Amino acid sequence: MNTFAEAATEFWRAIVSAITSPGLDVRVGLTAVATLAAPLASFLIRRRVGVFATSANGTSVAVMVAVALSSGCATTSNEQGAPPPNTALDDQPPRIVSAFFGLDDALPMRAARICLEAPGADGMPVTFSRRVVGSGFRDAEVSASAFTVITRSGAHKTPACATLAPAIESSERHTVLLVGDLGDATDDPPVRVEVIDSLPLAYGADGRGLAVEVTPLEGGPTLVLAMGFGVEGLQSDCPPSAKQTVVVVWAGGVQPAEAASDHDHRGIYRVTTGEGDVVPFALGDLDDQDNYVHLCLDTDAPATRVSASGGVLVDPRGDLNPETWLDVVR
Repeated sequence: MNTFAEAATEFWRAIVSAITSPGLDVRVGLTAVATLAAPLASFLIRRRVGVFATSANGTSVAVMVAVALSSGCATTSNEQGAPPPNTALDDQPPRIVSAFFGLDDALPMRAARICLEAPGADGMPVTFSRRVVGSGFRDAEVSASAFTVITRSGAHKTPACATLAPAIESSERHTVLLVGDLGDATDDPPVRVEVIDSLPLAYGADGRGLAVEVTPLEGGPTLVLAMGFGVEGLQSDCPPSAKQTVVVVWAGGVQPAEAASDHDHRGIYRVTTGEGDVVPFALGDLDDQDNYVHLCLDTDAPATRVSASGGVLVDPRGDLNPETWLDVVR
């Protein structure tokens, strides 16, 4: 944005996108405005000279709304606290563990709070073995130009935007959501994702040069990371009686299928420990529309493997999860 007019235009586009979705409640709409208007607020504050002279046409009101909403929602931006302790993943060379073609021309209107171009676009979560270092509002912004998506025909697609949202808590940030025209599921599907420019990762690493094959649209969500933490190592909403938490990361956001419940969700997991297989007695980090789930265990015997039976969870497109398993890293 180089001019005030461009900034103001972007702000009003944000408002329209945020509040015109049928059924979108006011709270979600305000959050969307706050998220999208934050860059404008920053721009206007930096260029504050002369701004309030135009208050007759409502511009100063726009500024105050942007600032007020950004401030009102800012308490959620850094509530994550310090990141959890290192795991073996942080000592290994970084890699992309999954690129999941989740939605084809089907991101909902509410996704405008993440990316203005998102409604009706493709969505592809790309998950790394190390946390990605974001910037900007909520430290969620990632350079879209660092990625290229290669389709079956050989076409190279640059995402319209890339973001760590909604998985921005301190124990998350492994997954970048790519948004835009990323290919067509029928005629020219995406087959590969490459990082072609600098992408800062945790502990000084960089993702440049990493690549992975794409899970096709019809593929259901699978487990792609599993990390074990003791009670002192992770901020979690597991019950206080939990002696250990295993954080599992799915290829894309998941929730119980229509006929399933949270109880059914908990029952799909089997965790192998030094004392045998156990089922989590509770789950944490639910209902936040991301791809992370906390498995709350009542044993402190180190977890070594986790599996999930199939047919209970669905991704945003409604595809059921297959049976899936992973070793747990610590």
